Amino acid sequence: MFEKYNDNTAAICIGLYLLGSIFYVFQLIFMTESWLVGEGIGPEAIPVARVLGSAYLGFIVGMILTFMNGPDGQRIYFFALIVAQICTLLNILHQYLFVNNKMAFDDAIIVSILTALLLIGFFRIKTRL
Repeated sequence: MFEKYNDNTAAICIGLYLLGSIFYVFQLIFMTESWLVGEGIGPEAIPVARVLGSAYLGFIVGMILTFMNGPDGQRIYFFALIVAQICTLLNILHQYLFVNNKMAFDDAIIVSILTALLLIGFFRIKTRL
């Protein structure tokens, strides 16, 4: 599956990003209530959390397709994914640093790592996009 990328480092980074995204989608769609309680958010946010999970599920399907068919010609997909990931990171960092939401600390670390993995993988395959 990684051979379509022709770059093991990029494939591993993006594969780890994919696993992290699958984890978040599982939490957001199937464990919504318990995840929100753990984050200190009320049940009124359930629809929004499930919509976010569904959107990232679409990104996961696209990522799996790039593993099956290769990343060639998928420039727009990767740019959309990077914009969504960076916006998610900025939002979580804002919640933790400026709103003083200490519940967002673990997500801030995880999303920072996932963003770094995605960017490393992207910059390694950028010439093929």
